[in-house]
Amino acid sequence: MKIVCVGDCGVDHYLPSGRLLAGGITANFARHAAREFRDEDEIHVISAIGSDPLAAGLVRRAFRDSRVRCHITELRGETPVQYIRIEPDGEKNFLRYDEGVLAFYRIDEDAAEIVRTADLLVTAVFSQVRELFDSVISVPVAGKVAVDFADFSQHPDFGHIESSLDRIDVAFFGLSASDHKLVSALAALAQRWHKLFVVTLGSAGSIAMAGDKLFEQAAISVEHIVDTTGAGDAFAAAFLANYMYGADVPLCLHRGATLAAYVIRQMGAFPG
Repeated sequence: MKIVCVGDCGVDHYLPSGRLLAGGITANFARHAAREFRDEDEIHVISAIGSDPLAAGLVRRAFRDSRVRCHITELRGETPVQYIRIEPDGEKNFLRYDEGVLAFYRIDEDAAEIVRTADLLVTAVFSQVRELFDSVISVPVAGKVAVDFADFSQHPDFGHIESSLDRIDVAFFGLSASDHKLVSALAALAQRWHKLFVVTLGSAGSIAMAGDKLFEQAAISVEHIVDTTGAGDAFAAAFLANYMYGADVPLCLHRGATLAAYVIRQMGAFPG
């Protein structure tokens, strides 16, 4: 199986300590996918980084000992940076995102050819990279397509979701337990389009909407939460690694919750 991950690879800048760790939704997913999918599966990552040696070097080193096949373009400019503050309860607080070279990066024909032959395409969309997302989602894909609507809780653009739903098989959303209206609206959309929507709700667990069916998964108990950064990316990797091999949705939810619980016990989006 060929899994192709397209989108953001960058650096997580923790404040006030100034600690820098490799991050980015796409990078996090790809590195977890390399562990969660089968050994014979190919994991590809397509992205762009800047010419700044420190941040770009962090991204490259993050993949150095993995089996991920990297198609990472270096462009003149800055590598994307997510500024994060960790609250006393371990919850991440995304303060600011600088998209750097992703502001003008679009996939080229060589990258598009890799996308076309994917058994699973995984990509993410948020306001700063919408044009990049549009360049990816417009490519016909042989297999399934999974999309993380990463900033949906802040920018619930249903029109944008529906404009691409005919090309999406699985959609991921990160919300909170208090977002009842958004969850209900997503459930109605999943039923109308006969799609699989997966919603993570932090400590309230997760739910999956498969057409008119609803599945729920409690969060796995963690005694001490250190950092929730990247929990959703880990969840998606474990979920899809099982889903693509025919596991039922409840098992996929449980696998996702288990990996997310492991990640939040340590600092950074990819512990170890």
